[in-house]
Amino acid sequence: MKFNRFVVLMLAVGFFLTAGVSQAGFLPTDPLGDGFWDQDYHWCPDALGDQAGGSAYEVFGIGWAVVGDWAYVCVETNFPEGGLDGRATPGGPTVHFYPGDLYVHVNGTFQNPGTGTVYAVGGLNNGPSQAGVAYQGATFDTGLFEGYPTGTPSDGNDGDGQNDYPTIVNGWDDLNENFGAYHHEAGPTPHGGSHAYYFAFNHTVFVDESNGQTLGTGASLQITWAMTCGNDLAEYIVEPEIPEPTTVALVGAGVAALASRRRKNIL
Repeated sequence: MKFNRFVVLMLAVGFFLTAGVSQAGFLPTDPLGDGFWDQDYHWCPDALGDQAGGSAYEVFGIGWAVVGDWAYVCVETNFPEGGLDGRATPGGPTVHFYPGDLYVHVNGTFQNPGTGTVYAVGGLNNGPSQAGVAYQGATFDTGLFEGYPTGTPSDGNDGDGQNDYPTIVNGWDDLNENFGAYHHEAGPTPHGGSHAYYFAFNHTVFVDESNGQTLGTGASLQITWAMTCGNDLAEYIVEPEIPEPTTVALVGAGVAALASRRRKNIL
């Protein structure tokens, strides 16, 4: 799978103070109204033709945007919201596959578990997860299609040609209905798909429980989406930029100069 690294510049404090977001960090009014999902998404295309199964399982890519305290994700695919019937194992019984939930890993990745904290935003009401609800300390089912010995998308973590794609939430430590949102649109998408899945979450409460970091204070995010069969995956890695030493020095000098000027004014 192909993914980009979106650099977030933390020096621009105003980036996180955009108007139109509630001061308390809760979901803005009318999240499904006109314009809420119409954001300037940074687009990360997925390689075409790398899905297992037919074109209905194709994922075209994933987009990412931040406005104030809120992060927005858009996934473009051919996979319908109503799902599709298929087989999880060769010759096995027919089962119904559904669109998955959004996987968000703060300071970690699903390929290398054991670090950071996993969150989720519910898509459809799949099993225990509910659409638009944010989950902390989430655990996920993995792609059912991994039962096939060949032709299965690989997550690259063990070289066995299979995958452990996180698909739908099956457990969590805590949840909050005010910190997430979900939306689906059917019809042609800008990058060639026929379905778009939108998710939003308040990134200030998606915290690495081991060190307290969030996106705004130096944490990285891995954002992924897959249907429950795991036939294809969209992935986006968000990493904050570490300022160059000269930039840090200039900022420090500027702060020192302001402090000196303030002392002189007081005197």
